[in-house]
Amino acid sequence: MVFGVTTHKLIGKIENIKRSTNLDELNLLYSDKDLKKAIAESRKILKSYRALKVVKRLKFPYIKSPANDSRQNPSDDQVGQEISEYTAIVNRIAQIEKCVSCCELTQREILSKKFLDNTEYIQPQLALLSGYSSSRYNDYLRSGYIQFLVAFKTTDSNANF
Repeated sequence: MVFGVTTHKLIGKIENIKRSTNLDELNLLYSDKDLKKAIAESRKILKSYRALKVVKRLKFPYIKSPANDSRQNPSDDQVGQEISEYTAIVNRIAQIEKCVSCCELTQREILSKKFLDNTEYIQPQLALLSGYSSSRYNDYLRSGYIQFLVAFKTTDSNANF
């Protein structure tokens, strides 16, 4: 007992403070309307990750293997355009991975499992794999979306300079 409060109650109060702090931090960055837009934008970017990986694998299978007889003497402009397109896709994939890695540990693990893993899981499985209840998992997921978007916009604006 600490000052008349059991350890269990103290831990519960600390968890409530942590939980309210995360939500307050989100509200400081965005209003409720903007928060929904930010989460939707973040989700859209993260969902594009798997599609970009598929495009990279299907559209540019010959980039890693130099012995390919199906393409004979392509023009320099075509090769240059394909290389720049390939580079843009690879850079976007790396940017998404980097921004996910900039998130806090719990949010990073949740976002990685949900969007970056090769295996797609349904929401209850993701909550179970993370070890959190569904509601707590969703809190961390929302927080991860915002952290990801802040990192993404920061790296995106740095690329423009």
